[in-house]
Amino acid sequence: MNLFRVCREIADGLNADIRAGRYPDGICAHCSDFRHTELGDLRQQVKSLCNEYPLHLESPFEDVETISGGIWRASEILKDDDKDALLRLHFQANTLDLPFHSHDYSDRVIFVADGRGVFEHVVDASRNERHSIEVKTGDALVFSRGTVHTFRTMQCDLQLLSYHSPYIDLTDERQFSLL
Repeated sequence: MNLFRVCREIADGLNADIRAGRYPDGICAHCSDFRHTELGDLRQQVKSLCNEYPLHLESPFEDVETISGGIWRASEILKDDDKDALLRLHFQANTLDLPFHSHDYSDRVIFVADGRGVFEHVVDASRNERHSIEVKTGDALVFSRGTVHTFRTMQCDLQLLSYHSPYIDLTDERQFSLL
């Protein structure tokens, strides 16, 4: 599945730029109409994954009743030893209670597969400065470990594909830290 490879390249590239000092830790990049030079419009890759590997979404997810989710592990789909995964997340309309949190042990590449919502992340914790980004179908977000963030929805549902590198089991205390 090319989507795993593309996500790995994106996450590795962001981390290389952070290590080289081109970007600070905690950076978040947002892109509309996300395209990859090799694969074109990645929305088709997202649709193919959902169609080829149906997934039962469980709720509550991350202890929020209005969020459901399921996991595609690279090792199961690609039949290799990779430790990454893609999660399919569904936020019902009016999901407002996912607390601010960070993933300190894995990086994220997130595709908005369908719907609308708001991604909010902390820009400067010392001044409690936050930045909100409206996201919609076709958008992508890339952020490094330690970025404090949340998602919320208003009138519309929101479907996300969230790439985790490496994937840490959801029951593991290292999965996320609450703000």
